[in-house]
Amino acid sequence: MSPIEARLRERHAIVHSLLDQGHGDREIVRELHMGGNTVRRAARAETPEQMLDDRHQPRSSRLAPFKPHLGWRWAEGHINAIHLHTELKGPGCRGSYQLISDYLRPRRRRRVRVVGPAPPGVQQVTGWRMPAVRKCGSPRRRGCGAA
Repeated sequence: MSPIEARLRERHAIVHSLLDQGHGDREIVRELHMGGNTVRRAARAETPEQMLDDRHQPRSSRLAPFKPHLGWRWAEGHINAIHLHTELKGPGCRGSYQLISDYLRPRRRRRVRVVGPAPPGVQQVTGWRMPAVRKCGSPRRRGCGAA
């Protein structure tokens, strides 16, 4: 149960208990510091589920009919939102570039980017190019020939 559903159930129970005690709508509004429409809606509803059914249902987006096409094009490797927006303008999509870009953003984050090994460092490249220099004559070095 979501926090909103829990709050609606609690409000419904409180409003009905006060109504059963004989309080009027305006008294309940003042006592509970709730809006008048909220109290009236809770009073009208016989069960908390009726209050939950009154909530607005999410409407479909302008992009909803074109989402399968975008998914198909994305799977083919077409990931440029500008080109996809241009494609969808033909069939009648009224969505903006930003709408398409926002829809594709989570897919971009899921894409696995293959990163190659780091390039060799300066010392490693220098070691390839320069011959080994042996400094002989130092009394502390061993294996230089003259000890």
